[in-house]
Amino acid sequence: MTARVAVLSPLPPARTGVAHYVSMLLPALRERVEVEAFGSLEGYDRGAFDVAVYQLGNNPHHEFVYREAMARPGVVVLHDVVLHHLIVEMTLARGDVDGYVAALAASHGAAGAAWARGRAAGLHSEMGNFLLPASIDLARRSLAVLVHNSYAASVLRSFGVTTPIIVAPHPPTPGVRSSDVSSGRARGGVRSSDVSSAQGSGETSEDLTPLSERQTAEDLTPGGRVVGLFGFLTSAKRAEVVLEAFRRARSRDRRLRLLVVGEPAPNIAIEAFGGEGITVTGFVPDKEFGRFYSIADRLVNLRYPSAGESSGTLVRAFSAGKAVAVSDYAQFAEFPDDCVVKIPLGEGEVEALTDFLLRDIPSPAAAQRRWLDEHGSMAMTVEGYLAAIETAVRPQPTSATPAANRTLPVLPRLEIVERRGLCLLIRNIEDLTLRARSYGVPGYRVLAKFSRGGVEVGSRWIEPRGDVLPGGVMEIDLPDIGADTVRLIHAIQGMPVVDERPWAVVEIDDAR
Repeated sequence: MTARVAVLSPLPPARTGVAHYVSMLLPALRERVEVEAFGSLEGYDRGAFDVAVYQLGNNPHHEFVYREAMARPGVVVLHDVVLHHLIVEMTLARGDVDGYVAALAASHGAAGAAWARGRAAGLHSEMGNFLLPASIDLARRSLAVLVHNSYAASVLRSFGVTTPIIVAPHPPTPGVRSSDVSSGRARGGVRSSDVSSAQGSGETSEDLTPLSERQTAEDLTPGGRVVGLFGFLTSAKRAEVVLEAFRRARSRDRRLRLLVVGEPAPNIAIEAFGGEGITVTGFVPDKEFGRFYSIADRLVNLRYPSAGESSGTLVRAFSAGKAVAVSDYAQFAEFPDDCVVKIPLGEGEVEALTDFLLRDIPSPAAAQRRWLDEHGSMAMTVEGYLAAIETAVRPQPTSATPAANRTLPVLPRLEIVERRGLCLLIRNIEDLTLRARSYGVPGYRVLAKFSRGGVEVGSRWIEPRGDVLPGGVMEIDLPDIGADTVRLIHAIQGMPVVDERPWAVVEIDDAR
């Protein structure tokens, strides 16, 4: 390929995993195509390149990338399908309410605008950041979109994105191999030097230093299993679940230790990690990060909600041949059962994770190596980039079919196929799965509005009992409140209803 390619991205030493990712990608990509990387817009001349590749993550390090991608479409690499937090930092956090409303409206229509106005007025739920990812307008504008898992692609398509989407594997991290790990592990030991050297780099958050000084000799001495919690620590990584499971497990095995390697997000109460048996390093530079895999015996990598990201720390765990627990949810559910231990969300989550921390687990190293060979090589990642670049630079045929313009998470096409008294059987005639479970994204609801003699007498939110596949049937039970008619309206968990036109009207006097 002869195209000249610009890559816009945070670059090392920026404190974001995308910077490390790009530092791994560039040497391999340069073997196939002419590439120049820019860590800012200084010295960047778009006219000197055939196409720009925009690396986008969900934090302020990527603001210059986002603005340029919106102004001059190219290939967008969405490390997170959710860019809502970035948009907030660029607008609402700076007092720009109109900018926030406009950005949410551009991606999510009237519902996005309503959500944005409510948040600006002080009404907020963190779940809204995930239900309304705010990346849809950018994806639609782009010439091609590259993501690292099928789940992320399905989320974009569910919002009506018709831009070509390429799924390429997240590349493995060089220098973390299971053969190195076994020789580098001081048996059972989290050594004081391992922690202090990382802290002595000057990169550690000041808030963490007093905490690590409080570690006891017992916490750092050899002899027990070390569980790793690695990477930038956000609320989505289920810290409260990890801590409760660790507390329960350590009450049964005092040798168990938790090693937290990474910087906490501002909304994480790091003091909660001050208990016995817990060591916190704070931020660790990329060149130091890999060696902590030689210390941990197994890792925890839970997520909920999902931003659609592929976890670099999880791929590193595979390279190191480590047992790792993941949430049985979204993109993490795509991994084979012999590579990961899947932890159910909701009821039973703490108990399942406690069991993972305590029980002996057969080594997954061989299965993980097979998975990396089949799905996770740098060569496969580069091929995905080349496909995306080729898509962007070649002329695109004009389609006579208008692009889909869904402005909400999937509001499916439904039809009533049978009535059994006050029970309705409803078929999903959409070509996408209706997400209804409490941990689904988004959570679909039926808003039922009841009337008698033309006068509204009540309404109910009805939650389907589970996800409904294309062509699948769900049952909903209507309450008997003396109505003669019910109007059924689409609704989404945690979002305002902006279109109250019913998708079905049911006469129910004769259905009792």
